[in-house]
Amino acid sequence: MLQLTFWSIPPLIAALVCVGAYVRIQNKYNVPGVSAVLMLLAAVMFWSGAQFIGSLFTEIEAKIAAAKLAYFGIVMTPVCWFIFSMTYTRKQLKAPRWLLNTVCVVPFITICLVMSNEWHQLIWSDVHLTFARGYAGLDTVPGPWFYVHTVYSYVLLVSATAILAFSISEFSHTYKPLLAVIFAPIIVSLANLFHLLPWNPPWFDMTTIGFAVAVLILDGGVLRYGLFDNIPVHREWVVEKLLDSVIVVNTDGGVIDINPAGLNMLRVDREQLSKHSITEYIRTMPLAALLSSQSKELTLYDRAYDVTSSALDRNNPESDVVLVFRDITTRREQERRLGKMKRELERIAHTDALTGLYTRRTFFERLKEEAERVQRHGSSLSVLLFDLDHFKKVNDSYGHDVGDRVLQGVADVSIAIKRVNDVAARLGGEEFALLLPETTQAGAVKIAQRLRQAIADEPHLDDHGNQIWVTASIGVATIRQASGQVDHILKHADQALYRAKNNGRNMVCCTEA
Repeated sequence: MLQLTFWSIPPLIAALVCVGAYVRIQNKYNVPGVSAVLMLLAAVMFWSGAQFIGSLFTEIEAKIAAAKLAYFGIVMTPVCWFIFSMTYTRKQLKAPRWLLNTVCVVPFITICLVMSNEWHQLIWSDVHLTFARGYAGLDTVPGPWFYVHTVYSYVLLVSATAILAFSISEFSHTYKPLLAVIFAPIIVSLANLFHLLPWNPPWFDMTTIGFAVAVLILDGGVLRYGLFDNIPVHREWVVEKLLDSVIVVNTDGGVIDINPAGLNMLRVDREQLSKHSITEYIRTMPLAALLSSQSKELTLYDRAYDVTSSALDRNNPESDVVLVFRDITTRREQERRLGKMKRELERIAHTDALTGLYTRRTFFERLKEEAERVQRHGSSLSVLLFDLDHFKKVNDSYGHDVGDRVLQGVADVSIAIKRVNDVAARLGGEEFALLLPETTQAGAVKIAQRLRQAIADEPHLDDHGNQIWVTASIGVATIRQASGQVDHILKHADQALYRAKNNGRNMVCCTEA
């Protein structure tokens, strides 16, 4: 037989409030802790729904069945509240899985005892119907395990509330969320205690109403306040998870604190480090330099680090110092590779691919620099222009491959003859040049004669191993401070080269610009 009275309204309201909150926050699935909140709301909904269904029946069997179903929500509600507190603050208090599993042991036992209460009466020692003002209510007398479950639930409730209160007070600067997480469980507790009092109607459990009010408080003070979108991050936990090494030392080098990355960097455990100074592990830099506020770099175990230091109290010269070591090994290696690539590209851009000598462009740049130096500081500058005599016959007779080998051989001779500061270049084809800084005409002629003779004495081989001999005509030009025009020296060197060719080749002619 069914009944519908005033006593059916409170659990129905509690269920509807939880449904509304569930629908509103279910889309925040990616926020830590939201799954536990949804489980909490589902547990209260199940609890309230079972109470509502039980209030509609007058038969004791139906009411007992509904009361047993309600216990699934009853035992899970404090567990979900505790899990929410741990998962929501997971960046501060990382709960091991075994702890969360252990929390569920007592609720599991309670459910088993509820389902089998007829055999042992550990949950309800007596169950009977009570009639009042036309309403048939279920009256139960608590058994021993009922009190175990009640105490356990309150322990979870208080513990979870303390964790949440601590977490929110750490990162929130407003009082409203803190008051919400404190007063919500207080209201639930008062409602539950009222249910346990002797003058409360035995069938009327206000605990679900307390949870409904608590949900409204949490919704207005925490969920709607945006704290679900701003997860608390404890500073100490952040430091522990940093990839950078963080070490706090005193002015004597004693290590006060260190994060796991720092221990890994120094390759030492915390106990060993506490007995020694930081200088025993970092020996490449004096302690004073290490603690100075200037940015510095050091190498430790083949790893490069950028080190920054900050005094905890800038007004106290004896203040402890925080050292942050950032591993820049990869960056340094990348910079080294980029530098190597840049130098290689510069070498390619400035070097003739066939002979390895400087290119025409590089030769003119160096010539301009040296000419300007002569104009500023005096001294002399000489240039040798030379090309190979009848080189076209070599290409026509032996092929361009052999001709290229001849050019390479002449380049090797030029490198062997030139001095350290001289610049050897291939200007194009079989035409070469030597730039001779700080060299008078007489000195340049001596070098030119040595070069001419070395080229003439150097044998080259064709594809069949036969020797090929080539000669070179050389023009020499020299400038002093009074006449330092680049085009003048090249013009005179070119004129001297043509005189050498016209006078029979394989000779040196000179002029002074």
